[in-house]
Order: sequence, then C-alpha cells, then structure tokens
Amino acid sequence: MDHQLKVIAENQATVCSVFANPKRILILWTLVNQEKSVSEIASIVGTSMQSTSQHLRLMRETGILASRRDGQTIYYFIAQNETAERCQLLIQTSPEGLGEQNPVY
Repeated sequence: MDHQLKVIAENQATVCSVFANPKRILILWTLVNQEKSVSEIASIVGTSMQSTSQHLRLMRETGILASRRDGQTIYYFIAQNETAERCQLLIQTSPEGLGEQNPVY
C-alpha cells in the first residue's frame, strides 16, 4: 500500500479517536456558531474548567480547534483547515440551541 495513503489513514484515525469521548462532540457542537471561552464551554457542556481545558488542548493539538487570546481569556473556535473539514458530519448534526444558555441535549 502507498505510504501516503497510510499517513492519511493514520491522520484520519487520530481525528476519529478524538471523538471517542462524547464531551468532545459536545464541545465541537458548542462552537458551531461562534467562538467561546473555556468557562463558557465548561458551563454549556457541564464539565469542570480543568477537564474542559484538557479536552480543548487535545482538540487544538489535533487541528480541529484553534484559539485566540484576548487579555487573560482564551477563546476557542473551529479551525478552518483540512482536519476540521473532515469533521463536517459531526458539525452538521449539531442539535439546534446547544450554544444557548439552556442547551438541549
């Protein structure tokens, strides 16, 4: 098998493994319409700040999310790259209202 195909398969497996945790899918869904801070994401998803930060770090390292700093606050958003494009099915299945104050999940 072609080396390039093996590399692509390994990358795809890495991206897919990120979503083996349902909290990470919820995090992705909360960021569909706009960027949010770690505390906003933690509140919506219902996880601690520490746990949320760990999930966000992994998703950023994998290339699914990107971040920007504004003072002491870090905002996360869905990256505009090939890796994030592979997540379109998960993004498109986001339940309506998840990013609101009273998420429906």
